[in-house]
Amino acid sequence: MGPPDAEHNSSTGALSAIVVGAGLVGFAAAVALRRQGHRVTIYESSSFSTELGAGLAIPSNTLRCLIGLGCVVANLDSVDNLCFTSMAYDGTAGMKSDSSDYEGQYGTPWVMAHRVDLHNELRRLAIGPDGTGPPAVLHLVHRVVSCDVNAGSITLADGSVQSADLIIGADGIRSTIRRFVLGEEITIPPSGTAGFRWLTHATALDPYPELDWIVKNPPMGARVISAPITPQGVPKADMDYRTIVIYACRGGSLVNVLAIHEDSRHQDSVAWNAPITREALLDFFGDYHPRFKRLLELAEDVHVWQMRVVPPLRTWVNGRVGIMGDAAHASLPTLGQGFGMGLEDAVALGVLLPSGTAPEEIPDRLQVYERLRKERAEYVSKESFDQQKMAEKRGVYLRSREMRDKVMGYDVKKEAEWLLAGILGQK
Repeated sequence: MGPPDAEHNSSTGALSAIVVGAGLVGFAAAVALRRQGHRVTIYESSSFSTELGAGLAIPSNTLRCLIGLGCVVANLDSVDNLCFTSMAYDGTAGMKSDSSDYEGQYGTPWVMAHRVDLHNELRRLAIGPDGTGPPAVLHLVHRVVSCDVNAGSITLADGSVQSADLIIGADGIRSTIRRFVLGEEITIPPSGTAGFRWLTHATALDPYPELDWIVKNPPMGARVISAPITPQGVPKADMDYRTIVIYACRGGSLVNVLAIHEDSRHQDSVAWNAPITREALLDFFGDYHPRFKRLLELAEDVHVWQMRVVPPLRTWVNGRVGIMGDAAHASLPTLGQGFGMGLEDAVALGVLLPSGTAPEEIPDRLQVYERLRKERAEYVSKESFDQQKMAEKRGVYLRSREMRDKVMGYDVKKEAEWLLAGILGQK
């Protein structure tokens, strides 16, 4: 059995919960469960010894969830995404989409933040002394190697076994917990899509007035530079579908760059995240306008990150064990909703497991959680893939008010509360 703080406390109505993974979604799950009074222990394989990450889109539905979990928005040091400005690779103008009214439409704006700043805020809410409910206990450098679904336990790399009323796998696209939930290993197929990504200090742009359009010319927001599917004079297949997405974060002091492209490498034979040289980056975008190449010339510490999509799974839950976030429905970044869908998972789970939930009720509540979340998350994942791969669907999300309403106008907390009221009303 696990330690005393991992056991159910019937006198307080608190469940014991193990969360595997201390990334954004893992901490969000811990926060959501903590706020219901449950006792949460988090196991994370890494040490978090270095600051890693990049910019992250936080659309209206995502920010609404963060505020609902107690997030102090000022701590994110975010930048409002007030417009999308699209340009062609040769420097000609494209579409401009106004985002300034998103707060009026959905109650919260769309902002951009640095992943580390968001991670620090969720970590504070999960394990800090001032949050609602008992602080979660975080164990770093504790790798989970297996899960016994029937016993409600995990086994760590050191051989120790820990048990809890509830086990949640928020351990990413290469999840360990997922195969125990499904009873089989699932192959995550190559997508053929990858992204060069890096961060540049905004001050590095100051000597180059030709780059003022990035952070100095209002309104602030994402700048998107796209090449045609088959650009003239560039016959190589790996030059198709090239899109550079640029936006500021960390109060405007950093510029995040993600250059999405079709990946000609055999993705199963190369690392999922690997460094590349600036020279290789410039060669890849050699036909881009000089004003865009100037930004590429400032790139440092560039990595190529291959992107994969988790195929629709048979189930996300098994007994008192469930998965969420990228472990269940990893998507491409096309809609900017990858983290948002995982965050909605966490919020839904917290609502469906209020204080007073008995351990024997967990399997049924997890079934409700899956019923609430699976179709929506898989819809977003499919659209993220289709709108990257299908020429006729590219940009649909920005052009379709109906689709944005469906995604960003959704309130997962209200939906989960409605389902919970129905469950409690049947008792």
